[in-house]
Amino acid sequence: MLKHPRHIDDFLLYRIHNLARLATHGVGLMFRREIGISRRDWRILAFVGRYPELSLKRLSELAALDTVVASRCVALLVRRGMIANVRLPSNKRITVLTLTEAGRGLYERAWLAGRGYNVEFVACLSDSEADILDTLLTRLEARAGEMTRREIETGGAAGGDDAD
Repeated sequence: MLKHPRHIDDFLLYRIHNLARLATHGVGLMFRREIGISRRDWRILAFVGRYPELSLKRLSELAALDTVVASRCVALLVRRGMIANVRLPSNKRITVLTLTEAGRGLYERAWLAGRGYNVEFVACLSDSEADILDTLLTRLEARAGEMTRREIETGGAAGGDDAD
């Protein structure tokens, strides 16, 4: 069906979108219940935790968030004492984001919860199926990147609901 779809619900992109929608909703509910944070908060904490001394601009790129949205979320996490804006010792004009001690604790709790959710999610796959899926996803991501670059080069511009 994937190579010869008969309806929109046979399209690979629709199936991936639906899978992502269902899975992210479930993990979001888990993060709210167990950690008291949103999926977006988790995403920000995860990138700031992984890349210490991250700029807001780079964070928004890595987390695939609009800079204004990322800025609002970071401001909230700063007010909650989870993230700090610090000036680089090497260049006092530049501020970067770093986790506070409380933020690191929250990040570690969220990391363990997210990892557990991921393990449970992929438990329906055998080890070899998971390896195959990983390989296929890598190939599909590369192909999507190539096709997107092609569309950009031919004058395509994202707008409206295409920005999802």
